[in-house]
Amino acid sequence: MGESQKKKSWWRDTTLLTMVSLLAAASLVAFLQHGADGLRQGGENTVSIVRQAAPALLLGFLLAGFITVLFPPRIVGRWMGDEAGTKGVIIGAAAGMLSPGGPYVMYPIAAALMHGGAGIASISAFAVARNIFTANRFFVFELPFLGVPLALAKTLATLWMIAVGSVLVPVVFRLMPRGAQEAARSRIGRAEQEQAE
Repeated sequence: MGESQKKKSWWRDTTLLTMVSLLAAASLVAFLQHGADGLRQGGENTVSIVRQAAPALLLGFLLAGFITVLFPPRIVGRWMGDEAGTKGVIIGAAAGMLSPGGPYVMYPIAAALMHGGAGIASISAFAVARNIFTANRFFVFELPFLGVPLALAKTLATLWMIAVGSVLVPVVFRLMPRGAQEAARSRIGRAEQEQAE
């Protein structure tokens, strides 16, 4: 990961370019179908969504920022890096199960872990576990509303997906185009580079 990757121009970021392209296409279709009213309604809906999501997003980003301080790259890399193996996957899954909040909190935490040096398998275990089973959702919602037998059956029937995800995601990741792999690894590698310096 050289200096060129560290100072990569924003306009060369494929994720940003994809989002800008999708926004331009959606805006064009909205304009063609509904005229200026479609653009105005889209803007109003955007403001409403931002107002609703902003507090959770801010808290998620703050939490992610403090995670990078509390768990520096050398610790995250040792616990959840590619070299950690099964231990890293188990830690990732446990972190996902205990992770609070919705996607506004989960993904900033995942990004902080990835920036800290967590491996692809560990991040996959974190994300799959967070979507399949969380302790908060299980005890607060599933047990009271679904009852013990159904809540346990649902949990036991789907937990295997965490293991499958942690094995298959790295395999599929390696099949992705080299440029996409390098872009993702540069996000992971920044922390490793900072640690080496």
